[in-house]
Amino acid sequence: MGFVKERMFWPAVILIAALGTFLVYDHSRLDSATMDEPFHALAAAEYAISGTYWANLEHPPLMKLLAGVSMEKAGARAPRLPEPFSFKTAEMPRAFSYENSIPPEALFAAARRPFPFLLFLLVAAGAVVVRHFAGPLAGVAAALFLAFEPNLVAHAGVLHTDAAATLGYFVTITLALFALKRRSWLLWAATGISMGLSLAAKFSAVLLAPLTLALVLLFILKERRDARDEPDLPPSKPLRHLGGLILAGTVAGIVLLAAYHVCMRNMDAEKAARAAELFLKSRGTPAAETETVVRISRLLPEAGHYLAGLKGIAVQNRLGGNVNYLRGETSVDGFWDYFFVAFAVKSSAAFLVLLVSALLLSLIRRTNPAFFEVGLLFPAAFLYLSGIGASYNIGIRHMLPATPLLLVSAVILIWRNLTREKAAALCFALGALQAVETFAIHPHEFSFFNVLSGGPGQGEYWLNDSNLDWGQDLLRLRPELTRLGIREEEVTIAYFGGGLVPSAFPKSQDFAPEIAREIPPGIYAVSSFIERVAPEFMVFNQKFEAARGYALLRAVIRQRGEAVGRVGYSIRIYRIPR
Repeated sequence: MGFVKERMFWPAVILIAALGTFLVYDHSRLDSATMDEPFHALAAAEYAISGTYWANLEHPPLMKLLAGVSMEKAGARAPRLPEPFSFKTAEMPRAFSYENSIPPEALFAAARRPFPFLLFLLVAAGAVVVRHFAGPLAGVAAALFLAFEPNLVAHAGVLHTDAAATLGYFVTITLALFALKRRSWLLWAATGISMGLSLAAKFSAVLLAPLTLALVLLFILKERRDARDEPDLPPSKPLRHLGGLILAGTVAGIVLLAAYHVCMRNMDAEKAARAAELFLKSRGTPAAETETVVRISRLLPEAGHYLAGLKGIAVQNRLGGNVNYLRGETSVDGFWDYFFVAFAVKSSAAFLVLLVSALLLSLIRRTNPAFFEVGLLFPAAFLYLSGIGASYNIGIRHMLPATPLLLVSAVILIWRNLTREKAAALCFALGALQAVETFAIHPHEFSFFNVLSGGPGQGEYWLNDSNLDWGQDLLRLRPELTRLGIREEEVTIAYFGGGLVPSAFPKSQDFAPEIAREIPPGIYAVSSFIERVAPEFMVFNQKFEAARGYALLRAVIRQRGEAVGRVGYSIRIYRIPR
């Protein structure tokens, strides 16, 4: 690989990024709507077309706004919202998605259209950063890892917030590190723009504020230590660094409020306050806390909406927001080791080897990471440690922002500790191995589990929900039924996800757990989440009749169900004999 020189850097990176982006488009064009996408699609159209913000306050608006613009261009209409607004009479997400002015396939395709480009940008950004510290060849190696990381490829193909947060974290952290190194006000302003866009994309980006402050303080301590050891160095300027941080925070706040303003441009302060109040009450927020947010909303509606969403997430984490599944067990309080286990089984084997190699080489050669590598590793570690107390464990996607930080720092460390030839041989061999792992499971990247965990066939033992079954395989059920010689009208479908069974399979029976008193003989297509978690999930949501129906289905499948087919790794087809 020695022939790769500076002039070949961008052609190589663009080609690799394009291939990764192609994988995203290819799996997403056949993916059914995932569990959250109908909600996000309705909100996206409301923000972009109606200019109001009644729906989906639990997520910031930026990526939904982009999706809504794409949907409007494709011919989608806005959701039907009553005046005065009421959740009881407002159009529901599935009705909006499946009874719109364009077919649901066209609607979701348009909504997803901006998202694969986020992976392209992430690959390019990672490659540029690594090139700066380790040269163009190392930058191409980093691009190879980022473009074919299976979890990045999976989540860059859906209408959600995780891919945007991943890009936002990486760009914000690296810009802040460069701003510290170069003492540049312009870079601090760019950091603020990136931070503001990240805050407008996902609520977990609020952690960027304390993380950036910690990096500034660490850098000030480093400068003071260096000044003691080497008196000839330029003097430390802590006030300049803190001023840069204040500039970044100010710019970030302006960008964040501007994004909210665009989405609620046709909403007066009183309606905005009413939306915040309705949302917080639905989350069980204490009355005093709700009233505080409502007062802020009347003064500055954009800030009120952001704080309402942030408060709702905090209340959800405190009270428990879902049924979590890990190693065959369920919990509403979360598992302290959930994200560590998820990282171990959902990361590619090549990625794990890369990280272990970087660590061992640094220990053997007693190489202390430079401040830039520390600046990448510290936020990644902080993210995983912050997940220990979370009660909302539903996917490795919540830790996805740590992935490029770890990948880039590992590549740089390997290049620092090996000769150029050896580093290139190791990184490109592992990058090629990861590409093979991803191509092997394509187009089922959502269900990726590495070979060390037993592979995707054993994924149900470890995790579920968006790690394995997010509802993405409903449309792939039809060709599998055809292959098995099973007619559509013979099948009862027990499905978890954002798809609509009567729309995709009008001749099939949609399993209704609320009225199920027996499980007649026949063919059943059952989502993995339904089989593993649905009874507990329904009890948590106080839908006890549905819980009984799902528990009955699960018991019958386990007692006498014969597995006759599988769709991806998220749906099994069973024959229940007489």
